[in-house]
Amino acid sequence: MSRELTLITGASSDIGMTLVRHLLTTTDRTIVAHAFRASDRIGELEREFGGRILPVYADLSDLAAVRALGDAVSSLGELSAVVHLPGLKLVHDRFTKFNWDHFEADLSIQVRSVAILLQRFLPNMGKLPGARVVFLLSSVVHGVPPKFMSMYTLVKYAQLGLMRSLAAEYAGTKVRINAISPSMVETRFLSEISEHAVQMSANANPAGRNATPGDLLGVFDLLLSAASDYLAGVDIPVTAGTAV
Repeated sequence: MSRELTLITGASSDIGMTLVRHLLTTTDRTIVAHAFRASDRIGELEREFGGRILPVYADLSDLAAVRALGDAVSSLGELSAVVHLPGLKLVHDRFTKFNWDHFEADLSIQVRSVAILLQRFLPNMGKLPGARVVFLLSSVVHGVPPKFMSMYTLVKYAQLGLMRSLAAEYAGTKVRINAISPSMVETRFLSEISEHAVQMSANANPAGRNATPGDLLGVFDLLLSAASDYLAGVDIPVTAGTAV
């Protein structure tokens, strides 16, 4: 019997590394860990967990590379879960400075890539008991969007639309498709915005701080487990109360 695999795209990100370590420590999953390129981070996971982590590399902004990634993952075994995390670094800028090259690259990475991969994987995943897809969205899709983030907000709403449409289409199967929308998470993803903006976000949060990758693990556990069997098309805000 082929082994069941969990594909995590963007596994070398801060959130990805935290999630991979958590799943490998607390479950018996085998993780297919996607990254843009080989890195010390992925090598660290291989040394720590051996054959339970299978690294794959692809530039998700490149259409041919995404299709080749689908081939590579299919050759490894049966895919029972997909967690989609990647994206370009967050940029704060006015709409008048909307950067189309940046936007189109981020749209390809965050939306087109997962749409192509799921076109390939969902027909088989829909036949499995307990298959799961989890998108990492953002609290920008809840309530009034923040200023100076039109590119990012547009991409996240596109992801939200894809998640909900797929959840509706596959609701009659065993696969469950849901999402997590955290408020600002302090990671390397924020390195291109000002420290002042990061601190303002922390000050505005009822908890008095921004989220950490560890704050998301409980919701990932829920959406990847049998406890979410009756959830479909749900986007769970993880915001300490900024989105209710």
